[in-house]
Amino acid sequence: MRPVSRPATATVAARIPYANAAPFYALWADAPFAVRNLVPRDLGREAEAGGVDLGLMAAADYLRLADRFELLAPPMGVAARGAVQSVLLFSRRPAAALRGAVISVTPETSTSIRLLHLLLDVRRGLEGVRYVRGLEPAQADALLLIGDGAMRMRQRRPEGFTQTLDLGADWLEWTGLPFVYAVWAVRRSLEPATRAELSAFLDASLAAGVGDLREVARRQTDAGWSVEEMEAYLRRFHYRLGPEDLEGLARFDALAREHGLLQAD
Repeated sequence: MRPVSRPATATVAARIPYANAAPFYALWADAPFAVRNLVPRDLGREAEAGGVDLGLMAAADYLRLADRFELLAPPMGVAARGAVQSVLLFSRRPAAALRGAVISVTPETSTSIRLLHLLLDVRRGLEGVRYVRGLEPAQADALLLIGDGAMRMRQRRPEGFTQTLDLGADWLEWTGLPFVYAVWAVRRSLEPATRAELSAFLDASLAAGVGDLREVARRQTDAGWSVEEMEAYLRRFHYRLGPEDLEGLARFDALAREHGLLQAD
């Protein structure tokens, strides 16, 4: 592989430390920027505060901060058509019966909480649902988890949480579109040449990761899945975003704005 040039910049890039983002990081041992590990909600906050210039940003935060950030070209991110097995609502009763429920929401999420509002409040018309960050299972009727935490809980969920809603599958059933969970976004104020060099580096790093996906899967051990399970999981995702993915992102944008869900959280 031809080496990617190193932009002379003090750029700060953020990575989401979840298994589904791992293919992007194959070359990051030689990253041409400072690196911070941040869960999605913290990444959005740091980007808004000026502490991050480039990141795999939660879709909702990118849409909220689009005056300051833009998609890399070509667009890259984490998207899937249907179930992904790591954006999950575990509940004591079916989703349609959650009227008036108390839902514990992981502190890490920025996009999935907004997606869940759409799926419960709008799609199903449920009233009185309360979304509270970080409750213990005993205090809640349902639990929204994302990333590796959701993957672990699939195998050992709390007693009584017998129902599972995969938010990606529910979105597909409702809209017929893929869902974009995160996008690579870069600060608009960076020099165009710097943005182009960062894009080239990320594209090369992703190509290396996708080209050796089994080895990437082998290194993802936190969720407790086998290498075969992890590789199959990673293959569910679209990392280079196509027209249908971007249509799904636009649909989420329109629905979230219509229902007042893009304000700072």
